[in-house]
Amino acid sequence: MKAILFVILSLFANFLFAQGIERKVLRGIVVVDSFDVEAVTVRNISSNLNAKTDIDGKFSIRARATDTLFFESQSFISQRYILSQKDFWKEELEIRLHVKITELDELIITPYTLSGNLTEDTKRIQVYGDGFALIDAKKIMHYEDDVRMGAPINTAMPNVFAPTGVNLLGIVVVGLVNLVGVKANPKKNSERVFEERRIKNLQSKSYSDHLFERFSHSFFVETLKIKNEDIPLFMGFSELNVYDLSPLLKPENELKLIDYLIQKAAEFKKQNQKE
Repeated sequence: MKAILFVILSLFANFLFAQGIERKVLRGIVVVDSFDVEAVTVRNISSNLNAKTDIDGKFSIRARATDTLFFESQSFISQRYILSQKDFWKEELEIRLHVKITELDELIITPYTLSGNLTEDTKRIQVYGDGFALIDAKKIMHYEDDVRMGAPINTAMPNVFAPTGVNLLGIVVVGLVNLVGVKANPKKNSERVFEERRIKNLQSKSYSDHLFERFSHSFFVETLKIKNEDIPLFMGFSELNVYDLSPLLKPENELKLIDYLIQKAAEFKKQNQKE
């Protein structure tokens, strides 16, 4: 009996001693990539105490070793941190959080708006509302306020407003084709649009910039035998307009471009010798 009482008293004493451990004020700072963070909730799960970081990202909360701190914010990934005795030796506990990255849904951008196939393109046209879906154009409806008897007299001349034997649907289709510029051959139309965009991109750089992207400085000096100080003059001498340059800049025509530059280099040196 005395042994049991002794054990109970020992456990009770340890409990009182544990409860008697005072929580100290812990000072810290929350940072994200070296930037201070404001309004992050700092929660001591062990003691159910809460705090928030200030404008400088700093906070203070009562805690002790083995307490668990929980850092929470809508903009950052939440983090738990178990305190140790060493954390209280520091002047300021630094906690680093990571920004939440919100991934957007994948967006697929097609190179061309129209395919050239009228049947397929018209299916993609968005129709707003379904109010006309229930209307039957072939069905004749009689309304209460329609008191006319017989067919109405049309005073307009048929050959002016509604020519007989003319396919109105065909006229509308042809008009739409001419309006949107769809070619009969969708492949050729796509190639034409692609080439127009390519020409536009080529115009954003100068002729010399295009050449220096493909050939080194030694190519002009050692291969073409152009003096270093004459390279700018040679660029002006051999320059092509963007429509003639475009096919030569294609990878499969690189040899043709080299042949052109060799020919122009010979003409350039011959002209300089005459001068």
